Amino acid sequence: MSRFSLPGATGPRRARRTAALAVAGVAASLVLGACGDASDDSGGGGGTAAADCGDAPGVTDDAITLASVSPLSGPSATTFAGFVEAAEARFALQNADGGVNGREITVEKNDDLGDGAAQVTAARNAVQQQQAFAIISASRVDTMFDFLATQSVPVVGYPGQPAYVEDENVFGFAGSGNIGYFAEAYVNKMVDLGATNLAVLAHNSPGSLNSANGMIQAAEANDLEVGVKSLDVPLGSFDATALAIQMKEAGADAIYAPTLTDSSVSVLRAAQQQGVDLKAVFVSSVYDPRVADQISEFIQGAITTTLAVVPNQLADENEAVQTYIDTMKEYAPDTDPSAGFAEVGYISADLFIKGVEEAGDCLTRESFIEGLRGVTEYDGGGLLTEPAQFSGGDAPNGGQRYGSCAWFVTREGDEWVPDDEPTCGELIQIAG
Repeated sequence: MSRFSLPGATGPRRARRTAALAVAGVAASLVLGACGDASDDSGGGGGTAAADCGDAPGVTDDAITLASVSPLSGPSATTFAGFVEAAEARFALQNADGGVNGREITVEKNDDLGDGAAQVTAARNAVQQQQAFAIISASRVDTMFDFLATQSVPVVGYPGQPAYVEDENVFGFAGSGNIGYFAEAYVNKMVDLGATNLAVLAHNSPGSLNSANGMIQAAEANDLEVGVKSLDVPLGSFDATALAIQMKEAGADAIYAPTLTDSSVSVLRAAQQQGVDLKAVFVSSVYDPRVADQISEFIQGAITTTLAVVPNQLADENEAVQTYIDTMKEYAPDTDPSAGFAEVGYISADLFIKGVEEAGDCLTRESFIEGLRGVTEYDGGGLLTEPAQFSGGDAPNGGQRYGSCAWFVTREGDEWVPDDEPTCGELIQIAG
């Protein structure tokens, strides 16, 4: 449930996006109308984007170029590990089957370092130099979205920033983002585990704060004491001794920490060293076996969730999960299928493919956005915990906020043991 991003949109920012996308919508109508005329003239056979629809950046008769923008280095890289590799694996699977409408998909990589200024540079490079048709992204920053909206560039990826709620050209792999909302399932799970006094930790970023403030509100509404609120936890490894002492003195017996992997590890290590007696621990970004195996002694009995997907541990019972694992083994053998954001990358790529299919033969940025925005039920090839919808929902961009269901897993020995089914509940709006 972790979200990492920069401060939310202001009024003028939204206005600029709305204006840009309104223009894009008009262009889409004109382009699609032109495609219909061309198809009629040719006897209904349809044509390529190059032949019938004018120029579409990154699109030729036999190829589509898109770009990834994600932290490949820096403190955020561990958290978002596997995203790009898994996306490439899904595209490789599609390309092996002839691509989409005869076009193979290639990915140009860009490293945003998890830094706002670097992300703008990466996005501009993707659009202006690499001539990418679209962007696929998972990151903790959101500085590129104004620029991409003015260019009507489609974006698919992890919905951790306000743009995934507001912008019509931006699509979350599991639906619209849920900044400003919180799933009651999390506090219910903590109470079920015996928590009575909670320490809530977060980074000073909207996504992380969204989760933390949501938990605080839900906990207090359910008479769960919040004894520690630390909402400016450093990014990456740090000395958490003082924080652990504070938790012990406050009598905290549970931790809720939607923080980066290295930050979570620092807190858990310090809590153990200071003898904090914990009944329930939720940490994000530790599902990745490369991380979990290294810190297993600190997370025994801890819970986390998958990122809106069916746990890989259920592959024997779920054909879609087994297909995903087999695809990763074939096309991304060096990336563990359970790596940080691997499944998010895989489904984001699948969603991009869905958008290309919905656009039809006349592939432009506008037809992609219009086509995918019309999808009302998308299950990520069977991998999503709950179906996503991109129109008719409660978000400003027309999508449905995701996250009402969470699939918890518990660390037992050297394994994550999944619950039998996801825990679902209401999404509550966070006050203030």
